Amino acid sequence: MTNNNQDKQAKPVTSSANAVPDTATGKPVEPAATQPQAKEKTSSSSAIILAVIAIVLAILLTAGLYWHGHNQTVAQAAQLAKLEAELNRQQGEQAALQSHLGKLDSSQASADEQLAGLSRKLLALDNKRPSDWMLAEAEYLVRMAGRKLWLEQDVVAAAMMLANADERLAALNDPGLVSVRQALAQDIASIKSLRKVDRDGLVIKLNTINDQVDKLKLTGIVMAQAAEPDHTLSESVTDWKENLKKSWAGFSENFVTVRRRDGKVEALISPQQHWYLAENLKGKLLQAQLAVYREQQAVFDSSLAQASEWLTNYYADDSVRQFMLEQIEQLRGQQIDVDYPEQFSAQDRLQQLLDDRLQRLLTGL
Repeated sequence: MTNNNQDKQAKPVTSSANAVPDTATGKPVEPAATQPQAKEKTSSSSAIILAVIAIVLAILLTAGLYWHGHNQTVAQAAQLAKLEAELNRQQGEQAALQSHLGKLDSSQASADEQLAGLSRKLLALDNKRPSDWMLAEAEYLVRMAGRKLWLEQDVVAAAMMLANADERLAALNDPGLVSVRQALAQDIASIKSLRKVDRDGLVIKLNTINDQVDKLKLTGIVMAQAAEPDHTLSESVTDWKENLKKSWAGFSENFVTVRRRDGKVEALISPQQHWYLAENLKGKLLQAQLAVYREQQAVFDSSLAQASEWLTNYYADDSVRQFMLEQIEQLRGQQIDVDYPEQFSAQDRLQQLLDDRLQRLLTGL
């Protein structure tokens, strides 16, 4: 009780004198709380707000740090997985490369072994059968003779090569080559029996004729011989009409002369046509030269025949034309094509003999 009384006594007593009257009701109104109490309430509210803000900031900062750390962890995990995959891929490639290198080493070893085996076989072949190389040389000479004959039409060179091949076979002194040598002798005889054509000589003659074309002269107009009129008068009275005609004809010849000419008259050609004629004649002679090397008998004969016809019809009969016609006539009787054999009978036999011996030697080592 005492304390309560003291408290009551300690409280300030507000007198009615200090009351402020209300303007609306006219009653007195109690004044507001004192200034220190208002300040204490304001500071406590600010502290609470600041504490709440600090807590919120701390929560946001913690959440941000957690989210950042989580993202870094996820990124690091993804990068680590990528590195592991790349490492696995490289390890796989390295294993495949090592396997491929192993196969290459095995192949190289096998190739070296085969090469060594072939070297040993070749050495043994060289030591045991050196004559087989001469047989190969003979087969090569026969093939080259065929090329000389069919591609170059060189009969002499082909015959010489076949003779050299027979010499190689004769040096072997092998009874098993008798049939091959017989076939080779037949081939040599068939070549030597071929007709010899002096192609270079024929071309030289044609070239000489061609050089004479520019010396030719065109033929002129040849008039047919005119018939002379008979003006002799008859002594018979019954021929008075004929005598009158002859007298009138003799009288009129002093004024106008009309003569009838029977026969073909060749006209002159222009200079341009003359140039074309000469060039065409040269072309025919050149065509005959090409036909000699190509063995085209029909082209050769037709070219010379056309050249001879042009010389006869368009050029004057002088010594140049006579020389050219004589030379062309001599050439027209020449035979330029040759019936070559299709192949040599010894070539297939030599090739088969070489294959059999080589196979036997390789399988026997």
